Amino acid sequence: MRPLPRVSYAVSEKVVTLDISKEIEAMPRGPGGRVLLLEDRDDFREVLRDHLVLRSYEVTSVPNGVEGLREIMKGAFDLIICDMMMPQVGGEMFYWAVTRLRPAAGQRFIFFTGHKNNPRLGFFFKRVNATVLYKPFSLNALDSTIRDVLDKLR
Repeated sequence: MRPLPRVSYAVSEKVVTLDISKEIEAMPRGPGGRVLLLEDRDDFREVLRDHLVLRSYEVTSVPNGVEGLREIMKGAFDLIICDMMMPQVGGEMFYWAVTRLRPAAGQRFIFFTGHKNNPRLGFFFKRVNATVLYKPFSLNALDSTIRDVLDKLR
């Protein structure tokens, strides 16, 4: 297995580093299932994908909503983990397109964003009763959120 990378990204003019090495050891494995992951940053997408794979999920990861829609057309997913700010088709447009094709998929979304105080995003999240993680978030928070969403679906 290749070593897990450290990821840095800018949030409000600060650089945030996500070091996942300590968290990996302590986390239990997930229940598995198919996950569609949408994130335009290659490094962050890779860390999230690797983490989910280590948790026994079958992960399809794509850099934007256009490719995400292609994957949705191929088949259903147990979870859709989606960044809000992506080129071409962002998270909100992706959500509306997916729920038009597969209405039940609307309950399977987990959104994440670094724009906590964006009123447009806040309105969208309230409108669709969204599950949201705000960057920076820990991998423990991601695992907990995934469990919560899967519990609601049962």
